[in-house]
Amino acid sequence: MSSLEDLAARKTLLVARTDLERIDLAVAVRALVGAFVEPHPQAGRLGRMHPLVARALRLAIPIFGASRLGFLARALSIGLVAFRLVNGLRSR
Repeated sequence: MSSLEDLAARKTLLVARTDLERIDLAVAVRALVGAFVEPHPQAGRLGRMHPLVARALRLAIPIFGASRLGFLARALSIGLVAFRLVNGLRSR
């Protein structure tokens, strides 16, 4: 009879684990949806940006961190300015 009791206990444990994983998945999905809906506290000027850029930043700030993302944004903006300058000089 102990093997039947062990199987019953194992089944109960597996059901509890799947319930816990389902709850964890639901929490992760809500956090992901919240990243797209609610602005991150460190992203104050997102209201004036294009919605897709704002969503990308809301998702990227918690993943990469604000300081790294700020450095990347500065580097990209300097690169864009350089690109525009070169294209402007070429068109003359």
